[in-house]
Amino acid sequence: MLISSACGGGTTAPTVVAPAPSPTPPPGPPKPLDGATITVTAVGFTLDPASASKFVLRDIHVYQGAQLTFINTDIQPHDVLSDPPHIHTDCPELNTAGYLVPGQSRTTDPLNRIMTCGFHDHTHEGDPAFSGKVTIEAR
Repeated sequence: MLISSACGGGTTAPTVVAPAPSPTPPPGPPKPLDGATITVTAVGFTLDPASASKFVLRDIHVYQGAQLTFINTDIQPHDVLSDPPHIHTDCPELNTAGYLVPGQSRTTDPLNRIMTCGFHDHTHEGDPAFSGKVTIEAR
């Protein structure tokens, strides 16, 4: 006698559909910095790596009360002052960086006014490599 049995015919697992992930909102602008360090070299200003990961030298954003530190790594002196060129009155707090001999560093006064200020190396006025802009924002 032969007995045959059929296999199969079991139940099929239901297909589970996961809900679509909600769209991630685009990232907003980076938060302002508590301060930044700018190195003055023979070829221009450079922003410290941590700050440069968020901002470019022509558009630094800091919180009200922050200070900028300028370090002269060149073999020549440099004179860091506020814009506008030849007048230097937009942000007098920046003028305290002032004249830097080789190897010297100096920190600006606290940037307390909510505004945007340009700065430049007076010894290289008109050279975009020796200029920047900082926007002071409320905390």
